[in-house]
Amino acid sequence: MANFQTNQILQIKLNLDICAFRGNLRLFWFIHENLILRGIGGKDDHHPAEIGIEGKTVKKSVLMLTVFLLFVVGQAVAEDKKSGDARHLIKIGTVVPEMGSFGDMMVDFKKEISDRTNDHLRVIIYFGGVMGDEVDIVRKMRLGQLQAGGMTLLGLGQIVPSAKVLQLPFLFNDYDEVDYILKKMRPAFTRLFEEKGVYLLGWYDMGFGYFYFQNPVDSFADIQKTKMVSFVGDPVFAECEKAYGFENLIPLTIAETLGGLRTQLINGTFSPFFALVGLQWNSHVKYVLNVPTNYSIAAIVGDKKAIDALPPQLREVLFDTMLKRERPLSLELRKMENETYASLLKRGLVEISPDKAKPIIEEMKQKSRYIYDKYADDLYPSWLLAGILNHLAVYRSEKAAPQ
Repeated sequence: MANFQTNQILQIKLNLDICAFRGNLRLFWFIHENLILRGIGGKDDHHPAEIGIEGKTVKKSVLMLTVFLLFVVGQAVAEDKKSGDARHLIKIGTVVPEMGSFGDMMVDFKKEISDRTNDHLRVIIYFGGVMGDEVDIVRKMRLGQLQAGGMTLLGLGQIVPSAKVLQLPFLFNDYDEVDYILKKMRPAFTRLFEEKGVYLLGWYDMGFGYFYFQNPVDSFADIQKTKMVSFVGDPVFAECEKAYGFENLIPLTIAETLGGLRTQLINGTFSPFFALVGLQWNSHVKYVLNVPTNYSIAAIVGDKKAIDALPPQLREVLFDTMLKRERPLSLELRKMENETYASLLKRGLVEISPDKAKPIIEEMKQKSRYIYDKYADDLYPSWLLAGILNHLAVYRSEKAAPQ
C-alpha cells in the first residue's frame, strides 16, 4: 500500500512537471514547494527510491491534491452549466493550466468577450488538460465538442502540418527575425489554416530550444558521441538531431527524460530555458550550447464552421480581442526566458566557449540544410518555404546595410 501511495504522489509530481513544460511555472513551483515542505518531494537530485514517505503524510497529501484537482474539474463543470444562458458559446481546450502568463491572458480574454458582447458571446476555457492532451483536443474540435484549442506544434501539426516549417533548423537567428516573418507571412499562414478548416486566432512563442550536456563539449566529435534524448512523437526534430551529428539518440518521452539524465542513460537534452528548470533537468546538466537551433511556436485556433456561425459583430469581437493580446504575451514570455537563463548561469550552468561553439554550429548548420528540401511539398508547400527564406534574405540584407 505504501508503494502504491508513493507512486501516486510521484505521478502527481510528474504531471505537474509536464504542465510546467507547457508554460505554467507558477503552478509548478507552488505545488512543488508544498510537496517538499510536507516531506513528500525532495531535493532535485533525489531519486524516487531515496524519498522517505510516512504513510499518514502520504494519505493526507494525496487527499489534499485530489481535492485540488477535483476543484479544478468542478470549476469547469460549473462554468459549463453557467453558460446555459449565453446566446452563443465558444469552448476552448488547452493543456496549459490556468495559473501562469498564458492562463492570465485567456481569463482576461474571456472577461472582455463577455463584457463587450453583453454576454451574447461567452467563452469557456478548459485548462490543464481537462479535455485531454493536444491530440484529444484536436479530435474534440473535429467532433464539435470544442470550438477552439490552444496548442503547440504537436497539436497544430495534426491540423496544419505546414506550421512545422517554422521549426526548421537554424531558420531564425533571433526573435526580431521571428517577428518579421510572422508579420510578413501571416496572410499565407491564415490562408493555409483556413484551408484546413480553422482560423488562426493568435500566435505565441514557445521559444528557442538549446542543447545541454553533462560532459564538456570541445569539438564536433563530442557532439557525435553524446547520448542525446530523442523525444518520442516528434519525427521532424528527430531528423534534425540526426542531421546535427548526434549518433547516439535515445528515444524517450518528456516524462522519462529526467530519469534518463539521473541514470546517465542519456547525457544530453534539449529544451527552452524555462522548461529546463520546470522539468528539473537543470540539476543534471552542466554545459549549454548557447546558440538557438530550433524555434517552436504555439497558437490558438478556432473551428471555422463554428466561428462562421456566429453573427458578424460577435465574430469581429472574437478576432479583435484575441489578436491584441498576441504581442504582449509573447514579450512577457521572452522576458521570462531571459530571466531564467540569467538565473541558470548564476546557479552554475556553463556556456560552451564561443571559440569551441562556432565550428560546432557551422558543422551542424551544414549537415542539417537538406531537411529544408526533404519536407517541402510533404509537410509544407515549397512556395511557403521559399517565401520565408526570401523575406529573411531581404531582412538580413537591410539590417546589414550601413545606416
